[in-house]
Amino acid sequence: MEKDLDVVAVGHALVDLRFTVDRFASPDEEADIVEQSTGPGGSAINVAIVTSKLGGRAAVITKIGLDEFGRQIVEELVRSKIDISGLKVGFSSTGFSVLMIDKEGNIVLYGYKGCAEKLEPDELDEKVIARGKYIHIASLRPDTSLRAAVRAKELDAMVSWDPGRRLSMAGLKALRGLIKFVDIVELNSRECANLTGLKDPAACASEVQRVGPSTVIVKMGARGLYALSDDFTGYMPAFKVSDVRDSTGSGDAFAAALLLKLSKGEKLKEALIYAQAVAALKVTLLGAHALPSTDEIEKFYQEHRKEVEAGISEKPPQSGSS
Repeated sequence: MEKDLDVVAVGHALVDLRFTVDRFASPDEEADIVEQSTGPGGSAINVAIVTSKLGGRAAVITKIGLDEFGRQIVEELVRSKIDISGLKVGFSSTGFSVLMIDKEGNIVLYGYKGCAEKLEPDELDEKVIARGKYIHIASLRPDTSLRAAVRAKELDAMVSWDPGRRLSMAGLKALRGLIKFVDIVELNSRECANLTGLKDPAACASEVQRVGPSTVIVKMGARGLYALSDDFTGYMPAFKVSDVRDSTGSGDAFAAALLLKLSKGEKLKEALIYAQAVAALKVTLLGAHALPSTDEIEKFYQEHRKEVEAGISEKPPQSGSS
């Protein structure tokens, strides 16, 4: 079958209820809401929409309910020209997240997974998986994640996996059966520690790679990332931005940009630099998949990429060092 999709995103479909607050309230306290907005989110939705915004072709495999939130998600996917042939509809409610975002862009999140977490392994649309160059699996229950990874490999696709906070807590031993079918593992610092018990990004990446993935990426937010791969190994600093509004979905934006570039034949190092630029711009805007125009992204990328390249080194700097 023709590989006509750059990225197939398998994961959660939710609606984000976002509240920008002047500060986080302590128990029995009240804080003012400065701004409120609502929009589709969740790992699968974010990755697919960002892929499309960057000029790629994407599909989602996820599950929603037959309700108002589900309708909003479908409308946004259609508007964003996402292939929804792998979308399933269940009898329970569509999931949602309540996000409190302070003035520094820090987030407190309360989530109800709803239908998204009830996507069964036998509900995965293998025809959609077969069309994907990269299958990105994120924050999804282990049995469905495993089936998606196994079938993707059997159907000659590359597999990218982001465990998310909860699944990473199961630990490396419990997830070995899944990870051995993955080509690219994407973790943030907390997930790295949860998964391996190691805080050092290089040591964590090495431990995960032993299970089988060819590439392991540990994202450290504003500090940058560490990557371990035959194609590129080392620390790469982040792009600097002055205004951080909302970090929701920044990891998904990174994944979408990375996989899109790789699907077009870019080398890992170049794809990582571009993905960091996209993720940096994402945090300057409110919304899980909000981005500037592709022209603005390209301008920012070209203007600042040399600063990032100049900061590439063998290992990450110690926390607190400049």
